[in-house]
Amino acid sequence: MNVRGTVAANIKPFKGFTFTSRLGYRITQSNYHNYETPYWLSSMAHSENYTIEANTNNGLYYQWENFANYLTTIGKHTIGAMAGMSFTKNHWDNSSISSTGGNILTSYQPNFHYINYLLADATKNVGNAPSDATELSYFGRVSYSYDDRYFMQVNFRRDAFDTSKLSKKARWGNFPSVSAGWAISNEKFFKDNISRDAISFLKLRGSWGQNGNVNILSDYRYASTIALNQSFYQYNPSIGDGKLTLGSMPSGLANPDLKWETSEQVDLGLDARFLNDRLTLGLDWYRKTTKDLLIEIAPIPEIGVNKSVVNTGKVLNSGLDFELGWRDNIKDFKYSVTVNGSTLKNEVKEVSNLISRLTEIGIDGFNNQLKPTFEAGHQVWYFRGYKYAGVAEDGSALYYNKNGETTSAPTDEDKQDLGSAIPKFTYGITLNAEYKGFDLTVFGTGAAGNKIYNLMVSADRPLINGIDTYWKDSWRADRTNAKYPDMKKVATDWKFFSSDAAVFSGSYFKIKQIQLGYTLPKAITSVAGISNLRVYCSLDDFFTITKYPGADPETASMNSGASRGFDNGTYPTSKKVVFGINVTF
Repeated sequence: MNVRGTVAANIKPFKGFTFTSRLGYRITQSNYHNYETPYWLSSMAHSENYTIEANTNNGLYYQWENFANYLTTIGKHTIGAMAGMSFTKNHWDNSSISSTGGNILTSYQPNFHYINYLLADATKNVGNAPSDATELSYFGRVSYSYDDRYFMQVNFRRDAFDTSKLSKKARWGNFPSVSAGWAISNEKFFKDNISRDAISFLKLRGSWGQNGNVNILSDYRYASTIALNQSFYQYNPSIGDGKLTLGSMPSGLANPDLKWETSEQVDLGLDARFLNDRLTLGLDWYRKTTKDLLIEIAPIPEIGVNKSVVNTGKVLNSGLDFELGWRDNIKDFKYSVTVNGSTLKNEVKEVSNLISRLTEIGIDGFNNQLKPTFEAGHQVWYFRGYKYAGVAEDGSALYYNKNGETTSAPTDEDKQDLGSAIPKFTYGITLNAEYKGFDLTVFGTGAAGNKIYNLMVSADRPLINGIDTYWKDSWRADRTNAKYPDMKKVATDWKFFSSDAAVFSGSYFKIKQIQLGYTLPKAITSVAGISNLRVYCSLDDFFTITKYPGADPETASMNSGASRGFDNGTYPTSKKVVFGINVTF
């Protein structure tokens, strides 16, 4: 169940001034039941246990906003101001109970597949811990424009979350921004010398601003909270005393100096329209520096905790965004074409004074030696692994060491940068056409310059159903010029499956939608009291152009952070045929 709504009120006590109060809410409730029986699919995929589970989830979210706007015009001067606040609260109250074992129910008939029929001695896992998350923000804006030629705006916001994220002394973040613009096409010298048929509109703009992020923080990571009775110790195993003593321990290392991760961005842009607005162009150059990144690190094992969060490092992102559009008509035929793209140069500038390189797991459940790595001079969480050099005369695999020499036994010192899951270029295209009631839309998106690490076949799972890329081009006595080695020799070798032999280009272009529609003439629909009736058919996600051998390069790149670009069989986007009708009365 999902119930949501908004209540709002506007008060206008005098000209140019508006006070708005708005309350938005969302109430959610759901139940979940699960029952699993023993099964056998293969030696790797099987279970000898029954599992039963039941969950109840309740949530309440609301956001209360209040803001005042004032706008006035004095001659050629337009002045605006806004001040406001926002309070957000999210409450969860979830309960769960589950049990797994060889014999857990009083009966296994369908009517007994519920928690109520668990055996008294069945091991039960029970959970219930209501939680709340709150956010408070204050914000303001002052804007000024002169004669629709010169524009300036100054913004400031101050944000804080509850103390589950940051301590009281550090929970407030202050984020200013400023922007300015110049509409050159509204200048007299421009209007007097350049025809609107040539350049309809031309504007330069620039901005600078800061924003913050604390999304990865929760559970009081700045403090050393206690995990109550979550550990045990056996004091006298040598004398056969099998009793376990429960105890409590710190859940992590305290870091009272945690603060907001802050990004600072400069943007320069140009907006232009040509040929009586038929041709449009938008350009944006940006440079974004993020410092004090919130990153989880693994302390040395002797400390006894798995993870600790620190503010460390600096990352630079820069690039160019563009959008180019054309629209026109030839009598009854109307059409438009829009192309957009974005380049991205991503580089870690600093890591930490304590450590020069951070490595993560990527995806749990594999013993791969290729690791997502955070290191100065490289892209964020690049793939660090062995550089594959080809096939030896006997069909075994060869690799490059750190000096560029070939070897059959690379060491950890020989690992290199094998690329990143972050695309260097993303783009899209939209085509629209209309003719006498018919309409056609074609929309596609793509990415280039990114890599995907494919784990659908790996040294842990050599017999699993996966890509056949290696076997189609593997070494045999009668095929010695193959790209890959004799797969019998490397089927369980993590050196091979941790090299760029398992890293593929993630570039693709996907036609997301082809939709054809027809709108019936009003002379026909008006008879039935219908003002508009449109029928359509759509092909969604039907066509993909790529060299990636996995299921779908788009979904394989959807993970975020250190796990981005790890594909262990990510479910592809479904192809859909959609028929629909839109009716307006």
